[in-house]
Amino acid sequence: GINAEYGGANAGIIGMTKEHLGLSLALGVPVFVVVTKIDMCPPNVLEETMKLLVKILKSPGCRKIPLLVSSQDDVIVSATNFSSERICPIFQISNVTGQNMELLKSFLNLLSVKNVYREGDTVEFQIDDTYSVPGVGTVISGTCMRGSIKINDTLLMGPNSLGEFKTILIKSIHRKRLPVKEVRAGQSASFALKKIKRADVRKGMVLVSPHSNPQAIWEFEAEIRVLHHPTTISVRYQAMVHSGSIRQTASIVNMSVQHMRTGDKALCRFRFIKHPEYIKADHRMVFREGRTKAVGNILRVFPDAPPPSRGPKRDKMKAIYPGRRRRVKSFNDRLETTETK
Repeated sequence: GINAEYGGANAGIIGMTKEHLGLSLALGVPVFVVVTKIDMCPPNVLEETMKLLVKILKSPGCRKIPLLVSSQDDVIVSATNFSSERICPIFQISNVTGQNMELLKSFLNLLSVKNVYREGDTVEFQIDDTYSVPGVGTVISGTCMRGSIKINDTLLMGPNSLGEFKTILIKSIHRKRLPVKEVRAGQSASFALKKIKRADVRKGMVLVSPHSNPQAIWEFEAEIRVLHHPTTISVRYQAMVHSGSIRQTASIVNMSVQHMRTGDKALCRFRFIKHPEYIKADHRMVFREGRTKAVGNILRVFPDAPPPSRGPKRDKMKAIYPGRRRRVKSFNDRLETTETK
């Protein structure tokens, strides 16, 4: 992937920009910077913003080579050397006057694809968002990671809360707001699903081939490095796991060390809290909660891990105090009660 940092020239470098830059460096993602609103920014403020930006990029933590793009020659040099992850192009643009917009568009068009997508492999489509369109039904959007998908293809969608994959039919395909007949690996698209409710679809699900035998994963092992944590991390610590389109809270079940602090690295076994996910080894992940941030690689998954049980104490309490449904009186019942009184 590629991370583009956008910041207003008059606002300077805010905390979110520094946070995104830190995560990009930790994950090894190439970065380019776009400084916007230069039409309304005073020259002295723009100069101070650029000095601070260059200072951060040249700092020992970043070790980037900033390059201010001002011509087509700079665009070609920055695009050809961008995959080295050392060079960091900087664009100064204005959406009002259109200044340097052509340079940014040329740079984006010249970028090479970093990820290798396999078209002849089995289908795998990551769901990034869901919609409910009037007259159409449930619509999903995402990226095709492997294989190719055509109209009227039958695929498996999941996993749901029980770890099951449901058979679905692709009714129509849209790419860049235009109807198409096929989507290949590396392309993003939207699918209209047939006879599927929006409540049955969530972000993080996948569409896979029926012959791929997909498995829902409750537990996985990853090697993580703690970028920042105010105290210590130990077993049973819970935080949000980000991996691809997956967003779910996970708990640490086991660790190779007793405690972890800022800068420590360890093997950890995680367990999802709410429902299983379709996750594989060699995926990158971010583990965060509040100001706590950790990054790492998923080493292996455990498909045989059982789903979590509620525990005997909770079952016993439910047996002693069974839940009672509140009975809503109808209009006739209230009328009879009034007449009796």
